[in-house]
Amino acid sequence: MAHGLPLTQMYDHLLVALDGSAAAERVLPHAEAIAEAFNATITLVRAVISAEMFFAETATGDTGVGQVAPPVDPTPILEADRSAAVDYLDNVARRLRARNLTVNVEHPEGAAREVIVERASALGASLILMTTHGRGGLGRMVFGSTADSVLRHAPCPVLLVRIQAADEDESASGL
Repeated sequence: MAHGLPLTQMYDHLLVALDGSAAAERVLPHAEAIAEAFNATITLVRAVISAEMFFAETATGDTGVGQVAPPVDPTPILEADRSAAVDYLDNVARRLRARNLTVNVEHPEGAAREVIVERASALGASLILMTTHGRGGLGRMVFGSTADSVLRHAPCPVLLVRIQAADEDESASGL
């Protein structure tokens, strides 16, 4: 027993954070192995853009004083992002279910770092799995780090799989 839990219950619910990239999927073999070893349920999570995030990202300083930017209807963009997330997660879930794993999918709105922590807490996840770019120092300060934020706020242990530059290049080229 580890900390009062039977070993078979130590990792009974895994939250796997994905962003739709091949690089993020580098975490999947780890999730598969842990789920098989502990008979765990996997919940795949991909955060989707919210209307608030859309407006924050598209706000421009181009308008002059007293001018108002033309209104933009975010609905098609938000629907496209949600649809892409659903299709992507369903495809990944199908591959995992083919290995006789129990898999759920979620695509909540919000910033990934907040969504991951909130869903892990709400689901009672016993382990969060995700990839990290492994940036340190100035790179992390300039770009921010979802993994760093999740590590600091997670309600459970976090397994980070570091991806290398070659992994990111593959992801960017769609391989």
